[in-house]
Amino acid sequence: MACRGSGVRVPSAPPSTKAQGPFPAPFAFLDPIWAIKRALAMSDTVKSRRASMSWMASSSSRVRSRLLALALSFTFLTTGVAAINVVSAQADTVITGVDVSRWDHSPTSAYPAGTPIDWIKVKAAGRSFAIIKASERTNYRNPYFASDYTQAKAAGLVVGAYHFARPALPISTARDQARYFISTVQKVGSFRDQKTFPAVLDLETTGGLSKTDLIAWTQQFLNTAQALTGRKPILYSYDYFIRSSLGNTKQFSSYPFWYARYTTTVPTSSTIPGGWSQWTLWQYSSTTTTNGIIGAGDVNRFNGTTAALLAFADGRKSGYGPPSIPLNPVATPSVGSAQLSWTIPNDDGGVPVNRYRVSIDSGPEVITPTTSFAAVGLAPGVHTYSIAAENLAGVGLPATGSFTIAPYDVSTLPAPVIPTVAVFNPATNAGSAVNVVQVKVTRPGTQQAIRNAKVTVNITPELGSPRVPQVVYTDAEGIAAVRFKSQVDARITAATTSGAWYSAVTKSSSVRIRPTIKADLSAAVIRRGTSARLTGSTSTLLAGERVYRQTYSGGRWVTRAYRIVSATGTYSFKVTVPTAGRRVYRVVLPSTSHHLRVVSRTRTLIIR
Repeated sequence: MACRGSGVRVPSAPPSTKAQGPFPAPFAFLDPIWAIKRALAMSDTVKSRRASMSWMASSSSRVRSRLLALALSFTFLTTGVAAINVVSAQADTVITGVDVSRWDHSPTSAYPAGTPIDWIKVKAAGRSFAIIKASERTNYRNPYFASDYTQAKAAGLVVGAYHFARPALPISTARDQARYFISTVQKVGSFRDQKTFPAVLDLETTGGLSKTDLIAWTQQFLNTAQALTGRKPILYSYDYFIRSSLGNTKQFSSYPFWYARYTTTVPTSSTIPGGWSQWTLWQYSSTTTTNGIIGAGDVNRFNGTTAALLAFADGRKSGYGPPSIPLNPVATPSVGSAQLSWTIPNDDGGVPVNRYRVSIDSGPEVITPTTSFAAVGLAPGVHTYSIAAENLAGVGLPATGSFTIAPYDVSTLPAPVIPTVAVFNPATNAGSAVNVVQVKVTRPGTQQAIRNAKVTVNITPELGSPRVPQVVYTDAEGIAAVRFKSQVDARITAATTSGAWYSAVTKSSSVRIRPTIKADLSAAVIRRGTSARLTGSTSTLLAGERVYRQTYSGGRWVTRAYRIVSATGTYSFKVTVPTAGRRVYRVVLPSTSHHLRVVSRTRTLIIR
């Protein structure tokens, strides 16, 4: 797609320290000063409310001291740690796919009009779906759409089609473009087939329309597409466009969202614009190579499992909405904690439920993927809960209830949970200036997120200087991002400290990095028999390594020469072609013990 990212990074919200009543908010992060003040308030409040109770009357000073000690040792109170995982844009279970247009059919000497995509190879490369540009305005059809769509489907991929929006006045042009788009696709296939995505609107230009008119135009297109296909369309756009051109409206949050954001940071509910709680598709790179397609291009991730992908792409179903209320909620109180459990809703809304949002005492929501939740660090008294099921279409109505925590001596609290720490390689884009590791903190058993957890992360590249340690805090999904610059593999260490509900743990692992690599031709057109230079650069840390020049010939990439990276990180190839035509080149930096393999953008040379 034409979008090349917003360039706007929206950090997770900082930890809240707002006091909410005499006891700490169920999911509030406790900094030491705030914790001390709240612990004192807890002691005084409990004494005043429970003065007649022997456990307080006999040991108020001991409880006060214990609370102070707990406050100093707490990092997060209400959920014990299960695991600290560094999550990835391309973990083993991630479902990825490509989107293509005519520009992904680069001309070569064998195919001067454009090289076909080998969809069998795309499937074999591990891609699960393909979305192909079908149309633009009411006068352009992608000349490769029919062949790409049918061949991708024949290869076993889930397929989809998108229309590049050209908003204009009057608003009725949206209806015209939607009809043109749907008719284009229906000449090739049906939106009601299995393994077929709903219609996609690619919205990334305003056409000069005001926010109000652009919102109306978009709604008209989506309404028309849904009426013609019987399915709720997907909306594609990027962060800055939604926040600026659409005024961050929440009007489209009920539609499946295809989020273009070129980063290895997995978008979370705290960073997604436009009122969406989840993304359905995430276009995280425009510079990733896929076997079967010439050159680097767009790669996307589906938010779910293979089974969820097939359910979402089942055109025989028309339902797309939030799930109903979770059933049979039960709260089992214990010492300073309660175990919640429930069963799945009767109606999933047409899209599988993939997680639940739980809130204690109307506090911030915490996400859990299972039908159980442990609420800990609770004061004596009555507490309320709210449990809502969520799918890609949104969050359903909550099941609510209450439970009572009996008075207890803090010395009887259960032993801290022993956390596990696993560090996984992040996905890194070729040419990415910033690398990202995401830390996910969850509780054992329930796998629930731990919100506002504090984690210290140390990053040590294998070559060069160590980075300054970073302290990060997790969001409602238990995720926090750590950004760093490195051109070589790095050692990542995530550490927690001991507290009342968890034990201290440190775990290290290596993270593989794709360095940046550049390649440019000194001329785009030369006469036969003359020469041009293919020059480029990479990190100076890679001086002495080999880079290879490749030419696309006979349907495959052929290595023609190599150079040694100089002390300044540069290299240069002389290119001489005796015959007229087109040549497509790229530069490859092979994988070593210090970094992953990386490929430059392709460069086309015309010889006259």
